[in-house]
Amino acid sequence: MFKKDILKKAINNKLFSVEFIKADKTKRTMLCKLPTNEKFFAGGELKGNRDHLLEVIDVTILRKTKEPKKAWRSINLNTLTSLKIGGIEW
Repeated sequence: MFKKDILKKAINNKLFSVEFIKADKTKRTMLCKLPTNEKFFAGGELKGNRDHLLEVIDVTILRKTKEPKKAWRSINLNTLTSLKIGGIEW
């Protein structure tokens, strides 16, 4: 399993792509970036143990809406199947 803190350091402010299995068991590929402010989505506090979740901005949605809070996604690191940062697959 990927460690959240290590991933965040590796990603830094770069764009990256992920492939993971969603809760409904379908595969999803997404181009992402890390949020610059953990509370940018105006949804209040992030509660509970979120060590297995990586909070990201879906760049494709962001380009369409220009509203970061609508592009907010959480990726379950336990179901991550591929991660590419700067063309390097982990």
